Amino acid sequence: MTRLYFDQIKGQDFAKRYITNAMNKNMLNNAYIFEGIKGIGKKTFAREFAKILIGVSPENSPDFNVIAKEEGSHRIKIEKIRKMKEDVYEKPISDYKIYVIENAELMSEEAQNAILKTIEEPPGYAIFILIAENKEALLNTIKSRCDIVKFVPLSNDIVKNHLIENLGLDEEYAKMCANFSKGSITRAIELANDEEFKEMREFIQNCISIISEKKKLDIERLADGVEKYEKQIMNFLDIMVNYFRDIIMFKEGINLLTNTDRITFIENMSEKINGSQIAKIIDIIEDTKKKLKGFCSFKMSMQVMFLNIYEVIK
Repeated sequence: MTRLYFDQIKGQDFAKRYITNAMNKNMLNNAYIFEGIKGIGKKTFAREFAKILIGVSPENSPDFNVIAKEEGSHRIKIEKIRKMKEDVYEKPISDYKIYVIENAELMSEEAQNAILKTIEEPPGYAIFILIAENKEALLNTIKSRCDIVKFVPLSNDIVKNHLIENLGLDEEYAKMCANFSKGSITRAIELANDEEFKEMREFIQNCISIISEKKKLDIERLADGVEKYEKQIMNFLDIMVNYFRDIIMFKEGINLLTNTDRITFIENMSEKINGSQIAKIIDIIEDTKKKLKGFCSFKMSMQVMFLNIYEVIK
């Protein structure tokens, strides 16, 4: 009889099917790479996987081990892998011994080479789960010995509902945070609690309002105000583009807005700026992003951007 697992995991249908099939057919590998962006359930899945295999909550079992970088360090050092290698040959209490390596791409090359030998000839009871945002940072020899399980961004509805149920957010604000989260619950929670993000959105709305009034001097002055967001300028420009895209979609009657909690503002702007102007403004902002990535002067780039926007809007 086929058993079903991972009912509590949100989304990740491929990962559920892949691991469930392996368990039902008694064909588990000794090493896996769980790859995907931050905040989509890789660690939660690994813990649930471990719970199924060892039969108890992982946190209460010596057969469950997490290897992570030390606080303040940018690498998982070889000493941590050496300690794991010593431990792996001590037989488990349960049927399995699980090792979860968080941010596995942060292992030094030395550490990766050290774990490779263990993955090549592991004890039958050992299962290694390497959690990574980018598997390409791992040695090819490691990747070739692991089953790679791809985790995908969560749907906006899953993220939105998580925010409503766990943070008590109202539906429109939760929906907006989900829209900006790129499918990551972690990112959505950060945005929901980020006062600077809220302030940035207010400032961007003010910028767009000033642009809609078509007064050259006021528009040119916006470049000075943007300076406080220099370190977050790519996020700033992305949010700005999202607002202008929302205005176009509202004009076209397309119900796929990102800033769903600002519908009144978007409706007002849709009456002041036409579609052709918005398309040109978006192109100007995207071109500015390219220039900034090419290390052009921040101040000059902002001045030119707002001047070009005025030429479109006047």
